[in-house]
Amino acid sequence: MKHQVGLVTYESTMHSWVLDLPGCVTGARDAGELDGKLPLAIIEHEAWLRKHGEAFEPVAGWEIVETVDGLSLAATGGEFCFQAERAPLACEDLERGVARMEYARSDLMAAIEALPDAVLDWAPPASAYASFDAWAPGVRTIREIVTHDLQLEVYYRDGLRDGLAKGILERVEDPATERQRTIQLLRSLDDRARSRVYRPVRPSRDAAEDWTARKVLRRIISHERMHTAEISQRLAWLLLGAPVVRAE
Repeated sequence: MKHQVGLVTYESTMHSWVLDLPGCVTGARDAGELDGKLPLAIIEHEAWLRKHGEAFEPVAGWEIVETVDGLSLAATGGEFCFQAERAPLACEDLERGVARMEYARSDLMAAIEALPDAVLDWAPPASAYASFDAWAPGVRTIREIVTHDLQLEVYYRDGLRDGLAKGILERVEDPATERQRTIQLLRSLDDRARSRVYRPVRPSRDAAEDWTARKVLRRIISHERMHTAEISQRLAWLLLGAPVVRAE
């Protein structure tokens, strides 16, 4: 059996999500680059799981089982839900996902532990970035990265509802409180709730998104791991200097 991969294609890039390793994702500019990067992303993700005490048999190879046209997702702000994520989620799979969410959170907190305010509030020069997040038209500090991570956790978990749902810039509490709320919500889902597709509508949008418990796990794990890596990159820039990728 091979790793099952969902591919999302955009105008000049593609994102590949390993569906049986929720949170494992990598981007590439074309199929050739994907062939080189995806095996490394899988190996890194498996090493991360082992670091946190999980034992499992490695899976050899991967195959694309679904392709999503990212350019067709404008109505939902880019949101999509893979077919594999619409399958019922067993209690043991939910608990495995919750454990991996906690691995990611512990890594994030370790990355910022004992950092002084001056470092938490340092912003690299804009020239170090080719482009910015559409929701943050400037450079985030490390403190702002953590706040953003929590805001997206609220956004993700509130996808498990129909009708009006929270947006991407909600006020958040501390990391422990927000994570407790997320875990409580996930564990409150009964068999039917873990098996259904929810249709939330976000502020300023008319089109509903598709969300499932599996999708929430994928998004929280991948997003937190990405920003933990970004924080480590920032700290490296303090020592090595930030790159210059565009003129200010």
